[in-house]
Amino acid sequence: MSRQINEGLISRTADLFYAFRFLKLLTTSWNKMPANELGLIDDNGKVLRKPKTPEEKSAYTVFHRLVFNMKRLLNKVPFGKTKLASYATALFLIKEHTGIPESKLKSILEEATGETITDTHFNENKWFETDTGLNKGTYTLTEDTVSPITGEVIALKDTKVNVQEKTMPCSTILGKSIYKVVHIPTKQEIYVSNGDIKR
Repeated sequence: MSRQINEGLISRTADLFYAFRFLKLLTTSWNKMPANELGLIDDNGKVLRKPKTPEEKSAYTVFHRLVFNMKRLLNKVPFGKTKLASYATALFLIKEHTGIPESKLKSILEEATGETITDTHFNENKWFETDTGLNKGTYTLTEDTVSPITGEVIALKDTKVNVQEKTMPCSTILGKSIYKVVHIPTKQEIYVSNGDIKR
């Protein structure tokens, strides 16, 4: 019993740690980031070079890359009901990497943006997504997309992804369906929501 309590406490502590770091990274300006001070990213969050030293690697981990991607999206796409679907995949990858509960991710995003998020923010209906999944076909990415393994941008905006057959969601984030697709140029699997693709 005490082992279960200890494991639960460790899990909650880790959630709080990641949640605090996530919020801090989202709300800190690019030029005050350790990665910027070390010359790894510029004042707009653009990657300048890969980390080499232990100090640089600790300032630019997979977690940093995932949150930086989310931060770039927030800076680039105005927050609002028609655009929030574009953030679904970034939130999903952060959840997968950290284990932060969806409710905590939602409250962090609300605190960072000053907006209240409701289910309607994520409901972006597109004809190629149905109740039974994402239709087979080739789609174009509407934003740069990161590797689910490294957090690095590997799939650029306006490049193509392929859905071999009608695909069911592999997961959801705040009620938004997430799909695994193949990026055609790199042949790597990436995750998308319907806010990340167009026909």
